[in-house]
Amino acid sequence: TLDAMIGDINLFLSEEELEESEDDQQQRIEQLASQSTTTTPENLTQGELDLMIAAASHRHKNLGTELALTMMHYGAKHLQLRRFFVKIKDTNHSSLKLFKEKLGFVQCAYAECFGEYELECKCETSELMMEWVERRYYGQQLLWAKKKKSVMVGANALG
Repeated sequence: TLDAMIGDINLFLSEEELEESEDDQQQRIEQLASQSTTTTPENLTQGELDLMIAAASHRHKNLGTELALTMMHYGAKHLQLRRFFVKIKDTNHSSLKLFKEKLGFVQCAYAECFGEYELECKCETSELMMEWVERRYYGQQLLWAKKKKSVMVGANALG
């Protein structure tokens, strides 16, 4: 059992910004100005992940990978999200490695004034996102099982 919280994970929902021409933007602004501007659940197609493993004793144990994939699966399956993104300080090498190398997020922006990368994982539909997450999750499970078996075999050879 844990005596204290080891960290947290959050998912902030928002509308995805569309790439559109200046004319399309102006037309959309005029259209929005003439309507009430409430955000409805079907407009929320992206989620910003915010993950922290505060307890140093629990870092580097694949908890971040598992938590991120679990949250992404929930977001894709139950909230119909098709894009996930993170904002990571350029000095946070562990988080950059987690999202770039382990999870396959790609850089989509860099805010020099904040020293912060924005990385994303994006699919055409929430169903495709759910499939992507499941493939990544089960792939990680196989990797972890192989590593655990390798460590056990190595320990037996020493014993």
